[in-house]
Amino acid sequence: MATTPNSRKSFIDSSIKLARQLGFHGLDLSWIFPESASDMANLGILLNEWRITINTEAKNFGEAPLLFTATVSGSPRVNDSIYPIQSLTRNLDWINLLEYGFYEPNWSPLETNSHAQLFDPVKQVSGSDGINQCIHEGVPPQKIVFGIPFFGYAWRLNNTNIHGLRDPAMGKSDVYDNPWMRYDQIRDFIVQHCATTVYNATIVGDYCYSENTWISYDDIESVRTKVSYIKSRELLGYYAFDISGDTNWNSLLSQAASQDLERNQRNKMGSRNKAGKSGENSNLQVFSFDEMKEATNNFSFENKLGEGGYGPVYEGKLKNGEKIAVKRLSETSSQGLEEFENEVILTAKLQHINLVKVVGFCIENEEKMLIYEYMPNKSLDYYIYNQVRRLVLNWEKRVQIIEGIIQGLLYLQEYSRLTIIHRDIKASNILLDLQMKPKISDFGMTRMFKEDEVEANTSRIVGTKGYIPPEYAIEGRYSTKSDVFSFGVLLLQIISGKKNTCLYGPDDNLNLLEYAFEMWKDGKGMEFMDQSLDDTTHSCKLLKCMQIALLCLQKDPLDRPTMLEISSMFKNIENLVMNSPKRPAFSTRQDEDQVGNNIPNGELDIDNATITQLVAR
Repeated sequence: MATTPNSRKSFIDSSIKLARQLGFHGLDLSWIFPESASDMANLGILLNEWRITINTEAKNFGEAPLLFTATVSGSPRVNDSIYPIQSLTRNLDWINLLEYGFYEPNWSPLETNSHAQLFDPVKQVSGSDGINQCIHEGVPPQKIVFGIPFFGYAWRLNNTNIHGLRDPAMGKSDVYDNPWMRYDQIRDFIVQHCATTVYNATIVGDYCYSENTWISYDDIESVRTKVSYIKSRELLGYYAFDISGDTNWNSLLSQAASQDLERNQRNKMGSRNKAGKSGENSNLQVFSFDEMKEATNNFSFENKLGEGGYGPVYEGKLKNGEKIAVKRLSETSSQGLEEFENEVILTAKLQHINLVKVVGFCIENEEKMLIYEYMPNKSLDYYIYNQVRRLVLNWEKRVQIIEGIIQGLLYLQEYSRLTIIHRDIKASNILLDLQMKPKISDFGMTRMFKEDEVEANTSRIVGTKGYIPPEYAIEGRYSTKSDVFSFGVLLLQIISGKKNTCLYGPDDNLNLLEYAFEMWKDGKGMEFMDQSLDDTTHSCKLLKCMQIALLCLQKDPLDRPTMLEISSMFKNIENLVMNSPKRPAFSTRQDEDQVGNNIPNGELDIDNATITQLVAR
């Protein structure tokens, strides 16, 4: 049709005539997969001639020109060829981009995947990646209309117990003859099969599963987030394909758009209540790179708050005046894409006064950022290790910090929907708000347990040296008792102001844990403490805190208390009677009653621990 002048003229004339006869307002060309560079060139010529004919016809008959649009692939490149960008942008009123159909069972049968994800930190095959590529090639954002699907694809799971994103599959599901499912069919399937539904905030996509059927689709939350993204990128608009696939399609689109409008209005008034009600999906803000660049003064050195294994953290201010902390993933970051995705997913759902709140995130081109509430008083390590700044934290304030950390860990382990293991509890991950109240941060290493799980294994050891327990460092076993151990180390540091990277004792040969035990055993516990602290007028005594810390640091996880027991200890600390702790983990010495029970001298020294893969934070 597009290869010769005569065939192009015949096609163009007949299309305009038909549009006028039927009273259409315009014409849309659908050429999604041109097969070669010559097809692309012919497409460019066709669009040029079509636009000239539309304008001439309107002028000759005194009519308004027909609208002229095209529906093309979501990426500017197809089969190693690129669309004729200049012709598209010059001749078309707008361009409909198919930002869906990235994966489907017929040609991606071996793993489940989201067919319309907005973001893809792993493979960069997503709606936002397509938009970025088109804009990079010269398509004006004001001419882009973003495609949102009202359908999904159904895979057949390889194992009914393994049903997450990118998990093993065996092609299309056998529920329907065609793996393509309309939105109303998906909703019926969920109701009839009591399917589990999941919204993935990192990629912005929904899926559901029941028995061996796994379906990728877009629901209200995904549509709402996409609408917000489209507005933030200042695109022309969005379209849905196809709305006949839902009996209540108007409600789905209007609800998503109205929620976004309502949220934008709240933002303009300075209110950012994005966490939602308890138990609901969190409304994380999707920020553009330009917004973050402006908020942080182009990531200036003056705005830099610090830097960790993840990358630099910057202070920022949004247009409504709200202060934020921007955590920017560096190219050399020890926290990879898996940890980034993990942190977005988890922190979006966790809501507690002693956990840092995530405001939103940014994934654009190679940039990946997490945006947190701003904590004006930095982190705990900023104070306790400094001879002058530690004076700001008297014993009363440190007790408040200890109790807040306990409540945050208690929420993660006991009161959230799933048991959550942080795996990187340390002083620099305890942030302090305006009233010096603590908030646990940095959930990139976190893992979730189901209700019946108490322990897990891994060959990839992550965390910070000096805080991880022996069973994790040596065998890769972690549980709630792993965080109890880390809390024990942190508690020793809070009461003493001492680092766990130094050696102590008369011969400077004892790690912090063993030095604390020796001082406690010899009745010299108060000499171990930060000498600026005075507990005489407080019911919470330093020596009892020291004893609780040592109980948390036992080599055998079964000998450590649970966070629930620790919380109870602190509530009743004034009259508390406790067991005497055994020598802590990573000890180089042995007591007589422990000979034969410890690992040979030196093998678990804190500075020589055998760690498969330690990721610094």
